[in-house]
Amino acid sequence: MNTPLPPAPQTQPDPSAEKIAAGSYAAYSEYNKTLRTWLVAFGIGGPALFLVNDTVAKRLVIAGTLKTVAALFLIGTAVQVLSALLNKASNWYVYQAYAPSGVQGSLKHRCCEWLTSHFWIDITLDLLSFSAFGYAAWLLFTVFAAG
Repeated sequence: MNTPLPPAPQTQPDPSAEKIAAGSYAAYSEYNKTLRTWLVAFGIGGPALFLVNDTVAKRLVIAGTLKTVAALFLIGTAVQVLSALLNKASNWYVYQAYAPSGVQGSLKHRCCEWLTSHFWIDITLDLLSFSAFGYAAWLLFTVFAAG
């Protein structure tokens, strides 16, 4: 005789887990903003150093690295701005999915859900900025260490 299986028990979300998750996300969000601010400030501060300090600019010109160092700082900054733009747009579409706007399930919404759920994209862009800034800083240090 076949007896039907009993229904699965209904589980309610654990409010303490939701509270922990919300607190963890708030901390992540704050650290993310702080890191991006530091990276952009560093990326802008590097080229500003060449503009206000003739000695720095002259040494980099003599070493033949001025354009490379400036480009690396600008690339690192541009990557952070691109990352912020992607996160802003993606999170807006994810937010709009829960508003009566009709974007839920659209291609834009699905793509943005995918972007926001893949943390490796943020990390990759941050590592790209770190690499550009690190190489630029290395070139600066080697020019000044040699002189």
